[in-house]
Amino acid sequence: MGFKEIGKKLQLAREEAGLSQEQLANMLGCAQSTLSNYEKGKRRLYLNQLEKIAEILDKPIEYFIESSTSAEPPSTTPEINTALGDEPELLQIINTLYSLPKDRRRSVMDYIIWQKTRS
Repeated sequence: MGFKEIGKKLQLAREEAGLSQEQLANMLGCAQSTLSNYEKGKRRLYLNQLEKIAEILDKPIEYFIESSTSAEPPSTTPEINTALGDEPELLQIINTLYSLPKDRRRSVMDYIIWQKTRS
């Protein structure tokens, strides 16, 4: 994966977090222009910097380094749409779960199992 793709993901994650470049740069202890260069893929991000960014933006480090196809939820098939029927919130739940880091998905699954046993 190239610096430009990592930079695009960094920008997207920053915007999703509702932060400006200046705000994130201050949190990272770098200049806004440095962050801008990271986002444009003009400057190399080292692992320690990427770890700090991932922590601040609450994203797994894999979000930034895996190919873009794996960072997006899978598309639905007609079979899935039929199975979901009139419950579009289930698709929303699936997409939200997909965006979580694996350890958090496991926690959600544990909670669902616990809720099911209470019924």
